[in-house]
Amino acid sequence: MIDLATSLRRWGRLGLGLFALVLVTTGCDAFIDQDQSDSAPSSPTIAGYVQEVPALSALEGAVAEAGLVETLDTGGPFTVFAPTNDAISPAIDPSLNRQVAGKVVQHHVVNGEATSDQLSDGQTVSPRAGDDLTIGVGENVTVNRATVTNPDANAQNGVVHVVDELLADAVDRATLTPRFTLFARLVKEADLAGALRGPGANDGRTIFAPTNEALLAALDNDDSGEVESDEIPPDAGDILQYHVLDSVFLAGDVPTSATDVPTLEGTDVTVQRSNGTVTVNGNEVSVPNVEVDNGVIHGIDAVLMP
Repeated sequence: MIDLATSLRRWGRLGLGLFALVLVTTGCDAFIDQDQSDSAPSSPTIAGYVQEVPALSALEGAVAEAGLVETLDTGGPFTVFAPTNDAISPAIDPSLNRQVAGKVVQHHVVNGEATSDQLSDGQTVSPRAGDDLTIGVGENVTVNRATVTNPDANAQNGVVHVVDELLADAVDRATLTPRFTLFARLVKEADLAGALRGPGANDGRTIFAPTNEALLAALDNDDSGEVESDEIPPDAGDILQYHVLDSVFLAGDVPTSATDVPTLEGTDVTVQRSNGTVTVNGNEVSVPNVEVDNGVIHGIDAVLMP
C-alpha cells in the first residue's frame, strides 16, 4: 500500500473551463454538452468541482446529505473517485440513511493525492471509510469494479478521477436504493449483512434482491404497507440466503440453457438467459446489473422460496 499523503502532483492546477475542454477532447459523452461558461474561478476545491460539473450532481447531493461539503472544501489533500450520474443507476436516495450515505461517500475518498500515473496494478489503498480499494492498471485504470473514465482533474485540495460505477458493498447499496430498502432491512435483522458484504469464493457474489413491492406482497399479511416483526417468517435467514450465489453472474454471463447454481442456503436455483432476459426459477430479473464492490445485484419482482 502506498502513502498517498506523500504523492506529488503531476499536473499544474487547472480551472474548470479548461477541464471541460479536456473532457470533450477525451470523448466523455456525459460531459460533451455540459455548459461550463459559468464555472467557478480557477483551481476549485474538490467540493467546488463536484458542485460545478452537472454530470456529478448525484454525488453532489450525497455529499451534501452526508454533511461532507466542508470536509471536501477545506480538508485534504484527497484523491476522490467520483461516480457520474449515469454510474449511479438505479439512483440512490442518501436521505434514506445519512450514516450509510456518509460511509459510501467517504468510501470514494482517499487521504493524500495520487494522479493516475502514480497508481500501480494490484495496489490497494485505504479510503476514509469501508474496505480497501483495489487498483488495476492496464488499458484503463480501474478501482474495484469501476473504470476511471476521466483521470486527473486537479483541485486546490487534491485530484478527482471520474469513474463509471458507484463504489459500495451490496448491503450499503441496497440500503440507499429506494426499491431495495426492505431487503436491506431484512438482511440486517437476520444478521446476514456480513455474509452479503463478503467477497465470496469466486470473486464476488450474485444477489437476486426482491423489490420492496415483492416483499410486501409476500409478507405484508395485514396489508398495512409495512412488514412488521411478527410477519417475518422464522426461516427468513434461509430464504434470504437462497437469493445469493457464491459467484458473479452479470446478466450477459448467465447461460442460455437452464442451469442449476448453488446458493448460500445450500440448495440450487435455476438461472437462464433468453432473448436478453434473465430469469431465476422462472422469475424475470427486472433491475439487472447493479454492480457493487463485492459482485452484482439483480432486482426481481418475486420472493424465491427454497
